[in-house]
Amino acid sequence: MAAAESYEFVCANSGQNSPQCARVGKLACKECRLVLYCGTTCQKAHWKKHRSDCRDNPLLKQNWRPQWETQARVPAFIGGPRLHTFNDQKKYLWGNMPAFDLLNLTSNEGTNYNKKLDLLFAASGDIRNVIKTIVSIPDEFKKPIKIHMNDRDADIVGRNAIMLLLALTEDSADVAVDNILHLWYSSFISQSLQDTLKGKIRELVQSVCTKIESKAPDAVLGKTWTFGSRSLRLVLAKKQWLELLASLEPPPGLTVDKAREIRRSVTIAPQRVDYRERRYFVQPPSHRTSAQKFREDGVLLPFGGPRDIYTIPNPTLFRNPRIWPMKDDSDPLDGWDRSEILSISSGAATNDVYGKFFLMLRGILFRFHSCLKNSEIAFKLLNVDAVDLHNYVGTDLFDRIETIYYIGRLLKPPYENPQATLVTLFLNAVDESFDDADKRRVAESEMKEVFKYMPPTPPTGFYDASLIVSDIATQQVRDVDKYFDRYMKTQRFSDLHELSSIAPKEKHTIIDPWPMRLKKKPHQRGAKEEFTILLSSNHSGCERYMEWKYSM
Repeated sequence: MAAAESYEFVCANSGQNSPQCARVGKLACKECRLVLYCGTTCQKAHWKKHRSDCRDNPLLKQNWRPQWETQARVPAFIGGPRLHTFNDQKKYLWGNMPAFDLLNLTSNEGTNYNKKLDLLFAASGDIRNVIKTIVSIPDEFKKPIKIHMNDRDADIVGRNAIMLLLALTEDSADVAVDNILHLWYSSFISQSLQDTLKGKIRELVQSVCTKIESKAPDAVLGKTWTFGSRSLRLVLAKKQWLELLASLEPPPGLTVDKAREIRRSVTIAPQRVDYRERRYFVQPPSHRTSAQKFREDGVLLPFGGPRDIYTIPNPTLFRNPRIWPMKDDSDPLDGWDRSEILSISSGAATNDVYGKFFLMLRGILFRFHSCLKNSEIAFKLLNVDAVDLHNYVGTDLFDRIETIYYIGRLLKPPYENPQATLVTLFLNAVDESFDDADKRRVAESEMKEVFKYMPPTPPTGFYDASLIVSDIATQQVRDVDKYFDRYMKTQRFSDLHELSSIAPKEKHTIIDPWPMRLKKKPHQRGAKEEFTILLSSNHSGCERYMEWKYSM
């Protein structure tokens, strides 16, 4: 595979059911600008196949409307017919907030900081914040780094461990990047990646499982693998070690066709059509078309990229041969800065948002692989409840802690590092403080503010899609500071200082307190685009980060 800087899209007229064109795609389809061709000959030859994704695709029409509106019925999310239980497993194997750099070394300790760094991702979820942090470390910093990653979901810990092993055991950046990218976000993987999982990765895990055969199911064992100046320590109970071993190949009897059927029964479930079309309605036509394609095939590639080699169900996702583990609206894009994604050049295929994300992620992973090769870095992965972490980290204290819980006791004191910071995320605090009385009081003023970004249009009926979306958009213009202040008083945040000497930082130095909140006023250039990007995501603008430090 080509290096990140010179990645070249293959002509869309390629694959098993076509003339196998392997030339570079440079000419975009002018109707959709989602796919690329090497020339007009291949474009004409491919038109019969591409037409259903392009000219005949209703989602690409500017005047497309959701089915609940065209059928004049009550949408399911308001009170229409719905399935009472739907995919109740709902694992969160991908991030639901954009990745951020937990260190921001330049604005804190400085690039010449001469001490080792200890980082704790206490409820890590997937590996995105770890990767974002590592690739953001200035090249001037040469001291050792120790990273603790913990999550109470063993499947998340296992996937993170496998991705790190794929990076640490592979010298070729091209191979490592491709393997990590698809294990992370693609529902189906190539035979070469499956061979790697069943080969050197399985060998590493199998050696541990063999040693603990006689142990009790809840016996805990830690294993450290060393790769030059890098190491990875994984601490799991016996049951989780065996589950990790099993996650390296698909469940017996699970065919690719059956896996696709299982996944699609969730991602494009008929009973969820109103929910996904509510989101599609606020997206540009090309974005909703790309989102639908990813829901259908589940492979993270440019829109026109050949998918023929991705024929193995991703064993880290298809752990249960009868269940797709994630929510139907789980989207790789939600774990990254969408504005940054949209700024990536995808050549002439300017509308290919998933292609842009593919390119952006490849660039980040190339940088990640290079940083690992040139750093003294140690990873330790745990699978415990975050509130119990003090029982598992020994005497270690940390320069940074990222968590959804308050665990300030693990922060380094000021005499060791005055910039030591705890970062907590509050996803639902504003919603919990915003009650029915508040809604009645501010409904009219919030709607007027929304209409400054998206002017009202004559309604098509009682359940007009534009009106419904306008009501949802009121979260984006809400006075979130007011309701979060109320939340802090209700939860008695001020008591934390008296109990632990930890207090909120007056000024954030790591991440914006409200990273998803609208930054532009309605009259400013780019305000409507910013509004649309937020509205088309799974974010509300009410997500709040807090930074804490010791305050003596």
